Amino acid sequence: MTILKEPNSLINTQTKFTGKQLVLLDKKATARTISAYSKNADLKLAAFSDYKNDTQAYTQAFKEGDGIVFDHFGIAVINENHERQLSILTSSRSKSTFLHAEPERYVYALAQKARFTGKPMKTFKSAALKSMLYADTLAATWGLQAINALTTNLKGKGINMAILDTGLNVIHPDFEKRILISKSFIKGELEHDLGGHGSHCAGIALGGTNLKTNKRYGVASEANLYIGKVLSNKGVGTDSSILAGMEWAIMSNCKVISMSLGAMVEQGEAYSQIYNDLAKKALSRGTLIIAAAGNDSERSLGRVVPVSHPANCPSIMSVAALDQNLEIADFSNAGLLTEGGQIDIAAPGVDIYSSWKEPRFYKVMDGTSMATPYVAGAAALLWEANPLASAAEIWMQLTQNARRLPLNASDVGAGLVQIV
Repeated sequence: MTILKEPNSLINTQTKFTGKQLVLLDKKATARTISAYSKNADLKLAAFSDYKNDTQAYTQAFKEGDGIVFDHFGIAVINENHERQLSILTSSRSKSTFLHAEPERYVYALAQKARFTGKPMKTFKSAALKSMLYADTLAATWGLQAINALTTNLKGKGINMAILDTGLNVIHPDFEKRILISKSFIKGELEHDLGGHGSHCAGIALGGTNLKTNKRYGVASEANLYIGKVLSNKGVGTDSSILAGMEWAIMSNCKVISMSLGAMVEQGEAYSQIYNDLAKKALSRGTLIIAAAGNDSERSLGRVVPVSHPANCPSIMSVAALDQNLEIADFSNAGLLTEGGQIDIAAPGVDIYSSWKEPRFYKVMDGTSMATPYVAGAAALLWEANPLASAAEIWMQLTQNARRLPLNASDVGAGLVQIV
């Protein structure tokens, strides 16, 4: 079987910022005050709620006006070349409403190079290649075995989970009988996944069993599927598309949001105050946001990179990747920053079998992108068992139940996610 890494988005060679600006609004701001201060700065800002019937059309706000306001969560995105207006907005007069600005980023389905059967992934512990604690069987993937998913009857029934990624292969035989609620936030592209990355992640979190071979690969097979296409089929999006998907998911009462996406962060770079503010609001409203730590490290060569954006936000659960010996994956990023940027938990992320785009329908991949939906699936099971739990309580249960590992907390956080 051919084994591929996540799509190569060349994250280190692409432009980091779009030119637009994200602006955090005061939580007490009203539509009237936002409109008044915007007009005073000679800005025309649309409201995201005006596009709820056609979520792709929100991109028109950047062409027909100067930006958009995600009104439920108090975040504005303003077009490039509006430095003067932005200065007016964040001046002392209007700063009671427009609090903080930061550049909008490009965000990617996290990049990895391809590798093939017979050429093992590099490891910084050579003994890891001699034997494996876990391996796929005819009945189930090694990841499900490692997190104890086979020891419970819980399947996430009734729990709304959003996968924000490249969409889903909507003609996949394993999903055709499932109820699917989907939206695309990428102009000109439908929710159908032509890249494969989103389908693979959705399969791990929400999939079930290969109907032909009867091999189980998904954690929460009875959770409700909410698929938000926030990355293009080529695996590229922006903060605007991610924020649009997050607001849609939260307003759709999704208990879990799984995001296997990110942008590389340099040593010493601060986390996004705007994403962290949104994540805190989501936690208070009952939604747990889980994101991939990133795949930019080469530990076998001594290169360890900080946790990616937006997983480096303290209010977003950050997930590292483990191999079949429960060693940290060579590519998995680490918690290196003093403020934010920590690893919260770890999950299987090497040689992960899951659903894929047609015509193959299944593929084995590596990445923190694969580890993240294991944790999202585990959260759905916990919520099924504890329907009155808050998002903060589910976060605490995930970390408290984790299997402790003889590895640095900066690499694996609380340890391997477990279903108990």
